[in-house]
Amino acid sequence: MRLIWIQLALGLFQTDLAVKHEIDKEPAPEYARELYGGAVRIKRLRNYGMAGGRFAGHMPAIIRVSGLLTLGCGAGFIYQLFQKGQEIRKAGYAFLTGGALSNLYDRCKKGYVVDYVSFRTPFQRLNRLVFNLSDFFIMTGALLICIGQMKKSRE
Repeated sequence: MRLIWIQLALGLFQTDLAVKHEIDKEPAPEYARELYGGAVRIKRLRNYGMAGGRFAGHMPAIIRVSGLLTLGCGAGFIYQLFQKGQEIRKAGYAFLTGGALSNLYDRCKKGYVVDYVSFRTPFQRLNRLVFNLSDFFIMTGALLICIGQMKKSRE
């Protein structure tokens, strides 16, 4: 049963890498497409920093920090795999680890992370943010881990 969670993490990792590859090979530097009447925009952004482009130009330090955080996610994932039950938390760690690995891979291999999804919202600051599937995987994983922890606390 442990193998299914590892396969999920690796599948998420590979899915995001494949999408990033397709987006990144677009020749136009300002590649953008709008979907759902402009509510969702597919726009390639090469992020040379961390979330929101913070600390751009400091990739070696970013890789070290990301590597340590990813290592922590992986360690938590392995620990969780040996716990009985707790499928919600196992799924959460699979999402978290798969997403973290994909962004770390980009940073190590390319020197930037490929982001490509943004949303039109009433909030100007949110409109400027550009995400990738890994970011959504990381958010989903963190949410699932929290839900799993709350469920465990109630039992």
